Amino acid sequence: NAKKNVVDNNMSPNDHHYFGHKLRHTEDRNLPPIVAGSAVFFSRATVKGAAAIFREFKYEAQNMSVRKCMDAHTSSEETLTALCLKQHLGIDAAHAVDDLGDELIAVSPIEDSLLWNRTVDGEWWYWKNKPKTDPTTGREVHNCCGDFPIAFHGYKDPMWFYKLEDELYGMDDLPGISDNWKKYKWQNLNETNKYFDRIRRARNA
Repeated sequence: NAKKNVVDNNMSPNDHHYFGHKLRHTEDRNLPPIVAGSAVFFSRATVKGAAAIFREFKYEAQNMSVRKCMDAHTSSEETLTALCLKQHLGIDAAHAVDDLGDELIAVSPIEDSLLWNRTVDGEWWYWKNKPKTDPTTGREVHNCCGDFPIAFHGYKDPMWFYKLEDELYGMDDLPGISDNWKKYKWQNLNETNKYFDRIRRARNA
């Protein structure tokens, strides 16, 4: 599905591309939008450009903040990356959404993301500064999730990976692999099952 997104958007490895789930709450601090760490994609040209930037960093023992493109002791590597790409290469984060404006990358477990509702939940950091509707169609955008998802996030227990594998492709019993994943259930069972049905129908269309 990542390749499909690249092809659909006519991306070339020789051009600068930096895309994924674009978050814009950083704009409130006069920083560029970032790509969430759940899945970050760079073209070959951007990887080379970023390497050239980071190679020139000087060690900064006391810098704990991300306000400039420089070495920093921080967990905000997404913000630092976005800042450096924008400052030195003029690259903006691009949003991985489908033709309807639905998200292709979830930044939380899928059963949670499917329940997020902008009208009900209000404007917290996830929705901050994102457009609400498509300017052409008027359709609400940035809902979770599209029929050709690229990544889900928030799964630390490896059994969930087997559960996802089974939902998407069918999981055969493998020698040496525990079958405990079969006991795992989605918290939001109805909506999650309907979503995986959509994915399978789209893939087989």
